Amino acid sequence: MKNRILPLAVALAIGVMHTLPAQALQALTGHIVVLESTYMPGSISLQLDVGNAACPAGKWLRWTAAASAEATYSTMLAALLANKKVNFYIDDNDTSCTGRFFHIVNQN
Repeated sequence: MKNRILPLAVALAIGVMHTLPAQALQALTGHIVVLESTYMPGSISLQLDVGNAACPAGKWLRWTAAASAEATYSTMLAALLANKKVNFYIDDNDTSCTGRFFHIVNQN
């Protein structure tokens, strides 16, 4: 009986994994032109000099992960002051333009 349960559990787990939605991300790579800290630690707003169809250049982007807001704001401010490019990752076709990941890039 025990030998039959394990394959059934594995098959069930694989079936559940195939029904979960895929999380596609889009990277916006460019320079921060405006950085807004008024609503910290709840959110950070920023504008980049690049965009995509859902979040065109100049549209307000948001960072809402309060747990990492201070560290992320510091990194964003460093990128702005040093004129470094950043990668701002959003969910595919997310018209709210809410960031999921943020990286500073070592290029101007």
